Amino acid sequence: MVIHDKKPVSPWVSTGINLLAWPGIGTYMAGQKITGAIQATLALAGGLLSLCLIAVLFRFAMKLDSTHFDTESFMQANGVLLGLGGGGLGLLAIVWIWAAVSSFHNHTKIKNRS
Repeated sequence: MVIHDKKPVSPWVSTGINLLAWPGIGTYMAGQKITGAIQATLALAGGLLSLCLIAVLFRFAMKLDSTHFDTESFMQANGVLLGLGGGGLGLLAIVWIWAAVSSFHNHTKIKNRS
């Protein structure tokens, strides 16, 4: 039988990972497994949906070479991608704020324990 003596993760490390790398992973490392997994999954979904905006940007760059640029037809052709990308950015922003609140909660919990 192997017993691992794990040191608790520093709240500053989990906050750094939550806010600078991937929201939710720091929360997961801090011991809030379910909340962290939900945050990480939503952050991944938001990031993938945000890639739709890059597709629109490439389409826009390709249209700039043409002599006549019709804004209305471009928006009609790319409206769904813009909506998905904007929704993805919004989801990512909400998850980032949620991860920041989780990090603050983790700091407060540790401070109150001491």
